[in-house]
Amino acid sequence: MKYIEIEIRIYLEDDSVLVSWLKSNAQYIGELSQEDIYYQPIKYPFIIKDDEGYKDADQWLRVRTSRKGTELCYKYWHRDSITKESLYADEVESTVGDKEAICKILELLGYEVISLIDKTRESWIYNNFKIERDCVKGLGNFYEIEFTGQTSNPEKGKEIIFDFLTVIGIENWKLIDRGYPWMQWNNDW
Repeated sequence: MKYIEIEIRIYLEDDSVLVSWLKSNAQYIGELSQEDIYYQPIKYPFIIKDDEGYKDADQWLRVRTSRKGTELCYKYWHRDSITKESLYADEVESTVGDKEAICKILELLGYEVISLIDKTRESWIYNNFKIERDCVKGLGNFYEIEFTGQTSNPEKGKEIIFDFLTVIGIENWKLIDRGYPWMQWNNDW
């Protein structure tokens, strides 16, 4: 599904079951260090405070740098109208040639840096799932599980991921329903 992303992020107190399952069943893709710089327009900030006083954002503009190069990515999160839980995101990303130039362009257009994320990511693929272990500096270790298959209803995509976790025997996980910048802004995640 081009420009649609269906994923969850979880924290596991003990990830030994998942690590063992991945080593036995999934295809290891490799490890990659990534630096993410998040921006927002100064005049129309993405960051809001929710009803509970947490900082949050439904839009993200990110410049990501790794050995693969530099990418510019925009995400817009669609949320359940009642629970406000994220369902899926519109995601558009493209490779850019010069990190310094794109950052300077954003600055000149009136964007400010709102978060810096430094992480190492290990990736695996299994059928219609991409599983990534992120070791995030200052935050800890997390897993992102993305459904890469087809579904006629992206709002039901997370159920497919939850079913997958159940089938492979992953229990006692904590759902992290916001991004790493949110975790930086709100220490009690």
